[in-house]
Amino acid sequence: MAFPDRSRTNPYRLYLGMRLGMSFLAALAFTTSVVYWVKDAGLNPFQLVVLGTVLEGVYFLLQLPTGLLADLVSRRGCVVVGVLTYAGGLVMQGASPAYLNLLLAQAVLALGAALMSGAQDSWAADELRESEMTPVFLRAARLGLVGTIAGSLLSGVLAMISLNAPLLVSGILMAAGGLALALLMPENHFHPRKSGAGLRRTVLQQAKKDVGEQLRASRQATRMVPGLFLLLGMTLFVGLWSESFDRLSGDFLLQDVTFPHVLGLEPAAWFSLISCVTSVLGFFVAGWAGRRTERLGSGAIVGMLLLFTSVTAVGVMGLSLAETFPVALMFLLLVSAARPIYEPLANGWLVVRVDSSVRATTLSARDMFDSGGQIVGGPLVGAIGSAVSVRAALMSGAAVLVPAIVFLLGLSRKAEPAVARRTPAEEPSLPVESLKE
Repeated sequence: MAFPDRSRTNPYRLYLGMRLGMSFLAALAFTTSVVYWVKDAGLNPFQLVVLGTVLEGVYFLLQLPTGLLADLVSRRGCVVVGVLTYAGGLVMQGASPAYLNLLLAQAVLALGAALMSGAQDSWAADELRESEMTPVFLRAARLGLVGTIAGSLLSGVLAMISLNAPLLVSGILMAAGGLALALLMPENHFHPRKSGAGLRRTVLQQAKKDVGEQLRASRQATRMVPGLFLLLGMTLFVGLWSESFDRLSGDFLLQDVTFPHVLGLEPAAWFSLISCVTSVLGFFVAGWAGRRTERLGSGAIVGMLLLFTSVTAVGVMGLSLAETFPVALMFLLLVSAARPIYEPLANGWLVVRVDSSVRATTLSARDMFDSGGQIVGGPLVGAIGSAVSVRAALMSGAAVLVPAIVFLLGLSRKAEPAVARRTPAEEPSLPVESLKE
């Protein structure tokens, strides 16, 4: 049996296809998952947030090791193993609504996500060899929103058959996708670190030496990039907020606002439709952000992050005060349309300022700050939700976006315009537009 020649795979198209496929499968799995957690598993607000805390806690612990693994060994390998591991977590979660099983599944999902997170975008930056990656990331985000629409619709249909069906089907399809990536995904421009001293030292000794060198290089990178700690500070506080929104906004609609009785739609169908509308709005927002970045360069990124964070704060506060479904829906859509833009903008700002040798590690560090915020904020906000009300919990989550805005104001004054630090040998071999042909 002849295997496909990975060297002939177009990395630009494959990256976009990966983002499209993963967004489709994530939406398929999670659009109606809150209904599964509340109806089948019977989870209260605090238990819902603890699910997220376990996920983010394990993710936080694994971010740096997996980022180092991607920088030192193989970005392709981390992505492939990460997809397969994540698929296993989805199947576990759909297999049983028992709370212990759900908690264990979060740990498996976290391992898969940690393996993929920094490695995927770093792989794309290496293989495309572009000096400006933000337009590529935003284009991928827009395609991802198309996948989210399709996945959300299918999730609603499958949930009407069984609430765990979306998780099981998504996990099976993702496992098939991981096997396809193992056959098709190239890695032509990444070279793992080699050393002749490995012949005289044990593997563990050499690994320890490499990790130490990598950590020192990462610390040096943070000193050389003006404003990086301000970006990480913003990420921390956005993480503090996002856990409360992710876990409690759906419960707020189910329990506090309640869905209207229109056309006999069940809650799962409502969540499916809301996700589709959100994705359409996000598609146009990402398109605007992409055009603005292509016109002004990544120097405009901080201003866009400041705008979206301010809009998010207003939207979350409006949602927490809403008494009727139409008002709650309006603010929910406002917040949800802005959320997909954070990651491509922040990662696009980073990848052109950080050397390739520590790129995955730095992206993983950004994710660690996001996860750290969610670990701290999740239980606190969840406790407020159980002790007071979900409405009060959402309002508390909105308050922590104010420091994020302050960090971005500082970053807008300190960070220099986008400058890709590349040697002549690292100049892009092909423009993005030619790769699409």
